[in-house]
Amino acid sequence: MCQNYAICTFPFTAAQISTFGNVYVCCPPWSSDYSLGNIYEESFDEIWNGEKAIEFRRQFINNDFKYCKIDLCVKDCSQKIIAEEQVPKPRTFIFCYDSMCNVKCKFCRSCHQKQDLSYFDEHMDEIISNMLENAENVVLSGVGEALFSPHSRKLIKRISQMFPQIRFSLISNGILSDEENLKELGIINKLLSITVSLHATNKATYDKLVENGDFERVMQNLQFLSKLKETGNLERFILNFVVTSYNYREMVDYVKMAEKLGATVGFLELLKLETNEDVFNELNILDKNHPQYDDFLKIMQNPIFRSGKCTINDTMLNLSKNTRKRKFYEIFKNIRI
Repeated sequence: MCQNYAICTFPFTAAQISTFGNVYVCCPPWSSDYSLGNIYEESFDEIWNGEKAIEFRRQFINNDFKYCKIDLCVKDCSQKIIAEEQVPKPRTFIFCYDSMCNVKCKFCRSCHQKQDLSYFDEHMDEIISNMLENAENVVLSGVGEALFSPHSRKLIKRISQMFPQIRFSLISNGILSDEENLKELGIINKLLSITVSLHATNKATYDKLVENGDFERVMQNLQFLSKLKETGNLERFILNFVVTSYNYREMVDYVKMAEKLGATVGFLELLKLETNEDVFNELNILDKNHPQYDDFLKIMQNPIFRSGKCTINDTMLNLSKNTRKRKFYEIFKNIRI
């Protein structure tokens, strides 16, 4: 089955290696934790065009989105591609299985999922040579700090050496996103994007949310990344912001700060995890019963959130989930050819 669609490209062009070797095509909370398989149990070729992968792609081809959490998604679905059930190996790989981190965010995991990466370390060249033969972009990390973890640093170096054509996209807390580290890893001239998760515009708020952080160092590194973007050595520069009751009043200033740095903003909805249940209700400003909810709604009326200077899901734009889903289906109905 083959269709020419303007559609979300991830199921057809991207693979995500997540915790304990599970393979996804999108962030698990956004895709109903739908795993295609596990790299320690099957070959990547078997996983990528296996029955589970075909089933997941079929929902896009048939316009039946039973696995995607549409109300959470902020991805651009306007790119036109040939949508087939079986596809070549991915152009994009997302490595987000290494949870080692140098900070602890209040809304994130209260503890890291320990895993034995010794097998991956010992067989790294064999594992990545099979998976990355068509890759153009590698993304790290999303669950830890790739610039801090010895395993992820080794992975970055080996990919850079074995596949010199690959460009890198880093998701970082910004503490180690400096010139020295990027040069040491051999990727300072191979950067497609850097996303820094800062979540605040001032140190007091940052310190409430990020334990063991270094606000001043991050701000200094943001200036370096801004110059990298300005000189054409960084294509995309993004500042992420998980919206909570601690920081929502800084959302407008965050967009303005990003604009000065030449960055765009990604506002993310707080997700409930097993390890943040003790603070979730306190932080979840999107809960209509939260004592500060009405104040949050007033801030969300600022036109800056609809100006194209940031990405934000419709839930945070005060649209109901039903409206979001109806809007999503109408878009797909209208853009197919």
